[in-house]
Formats: sequence, structure tokens, C-alpha cells
Amino acid sequence: MAKEAASDIILAGVVIHILRKEIKNLYIRLSPDDGSVVVSAPRNMKEATLRHILAGRMAWIEKRQKRYQKAIEIKAQDRGEEAYWLWGERYHLEIVAGSLQSKILPLSPSRLQMHTAIPPSAEKKEKWLALWFRAQLEQAIPDLAARWEKIIGVEVAVWRVKTMKTLWGSCNVRAGRIWLNSELVKKPPECLEYVVVHEMVHLLEASHNRRFYAFMDRFLPDWKERRRRLNHFPIM
Repeated sequence: MAKEAASDIILAGVVIHILRKEIKNLYIRLSPDDGSVVVSAPRNMKEATLRHILAGRMAWIEKRQKRYQKAIEIKAQDRGEEAYWLWGERYHLEIVAGSLQSKILPLSPSRLQMHTAIPPSAEKKEKWLALWFRAQLEQAIPDLAARWEKIIGVEVAVWRVKTMKTLWGSCNVRAGRIWLNSELVKKPPECLEYVVVHEMVHLLEASHNRRFYAFMDRFLPDWKERRRRLNHFPIM
């Protein structure tokens, strides 16, 4: 019997594990433990055909992933655990009291430790976490912005982070100022990159017209997949 051939592909920002087998039909499975996607595909199926079929199933995959993520969070709450999201990964918070130095550390696997002298109140804990998450986003912006300024050929005067209810980002073209939604720190890194590029392209074209989208196609060919991932990733 021929051995299974395994590989990974990324579609709409979702990592899909492919197993090539001596079968006639394609089967999609999602793990209820973490929402990971495994596809069993005929050995002789062309990758273009495989991607086309999976693209047509992405809405179903993302809906199922969101359902599993919600179930995981409910189970965590039932166990008294608190879950937080950082760059598309779910972390469980652990509070370590008695520490001389107050700090928050992301640890593997999927643990977030808050070191503090005494257990903080719920209000103080959430305020501290919000500031820490905001700092993670602010630290990620400079290198990303510098790289894309060279590619796009523009210069941003000021980057800022704030809470936004309806927008992922905004650009004041005249001032060269860009604002990013603080919730982006929860999303996968490719989603942040999409928003950064989107807002920087506005410095070339202020409107959402053909010229704007031509620039997006040129600089970030998979921007539509990234936008879809941003809006459908199972994080509220």
C-alpha cells in the first residue's frame, strides 16, 4: 500500500493539512479540539482543482471553526479558565501572585501569565491586560510600516492605535496620519498587514475606486483572502 503524502496549504488565511490517498472522493474534517482542518484528497487530484473545491467550502469551514471555538471557550469558562486572543492564537490566563516584578508573559503552549505582587481586582486585571495588548500591537507596527513604506513608496507621518467600533483602520490623507483598531492584535498577523497596506495605499489614492484596488492587487495580490479572513476569523 502506498504511503500517505502530507502537505499544508493556506487558503483564505486558514492552514489546511492535506493527506493524499488512494481514494476517489475528497473528504474534509475539522478537529473539535482546536478547529484545525484536515483534508483527505485523491492522490492524482491537481492542486488547482483541490484549491478550487476548497475555496467553495471556505464559508462552511469558517462557520464550523467559529462554532468549535465558541464551544472551546465555553468549556474553558466552565473550568474557571479565562481565554484571551493574541495574533490569532488563544491563550489561557494564569495569575502568579507574590512576584516582585509585575509583568505579563506569553508562554507556550498557549499560556499567558500575569505576574503581580497580589491578585488584582477584576477591573485592574482587565485594564492591565488591555494596556499590554495595545502595547503588543504598537510594537508590531514600526517594522511592518517601514517595510511597506519602501514597497509602496509613501511615508506615514504618524501611526496611532485606538478603539474603533466600525472600522479596522482609517487614514487622514492630508496629515499622513493612520489609525489602527486596537482589536487587530487579536487577529492573525496577515490581517494586520492587510489593514496596514490598505490604509497606506490611501496615501496614493484617497477613494475606494478602480485605481485604489489596482494598487491593492499590485502590492498585495491576496488582499481579498486576507480581508475575508479578518472579517470571518472566529474572534469577537
